[in-house]
Amino acid sequence: MLKKAVKQLGETGRELLCYLLERGGWARLNAVTRKFGSMEGDGYFWLDEGPASPLGRLWSRALVMVGRARLERGSTRVAAIPAELRDILARLLNVTAPGEKAGIPAAKGPRKV
Repeated sequence: MLKKAVKQLGETGRELLCYLLERGGWARLNAVTRKFGSMEGDGYFWLDEGPASPLGRLWSRALVMVGRARLERGSTRVAAIPAELRDILARLLNVTAPGEKAGIPAAKGPRKV
């Protein structure tokens, strides 16, 4: 089922997942929206009107979560692939799994606020 969901994503959605995976599975929201566009106007009533942005579409499918996280310098908004999906998505998208580059351990991700 996950394989089908990834297949149905547009090229930009797959590119966004790869972008996050290459960064350990998460990134600051401002970096993501600069590269992939704002979620402005997506709203939360997805049954009435689905999100238009790539990040919003991934969020509506629970492939990415958007929220706040406490990092080393305080709290910030982040976009994160759920840890349980990172290795599976890396295989489906044929990208290096988080942390496999140069023997770097996989990022644990931001701490919950």
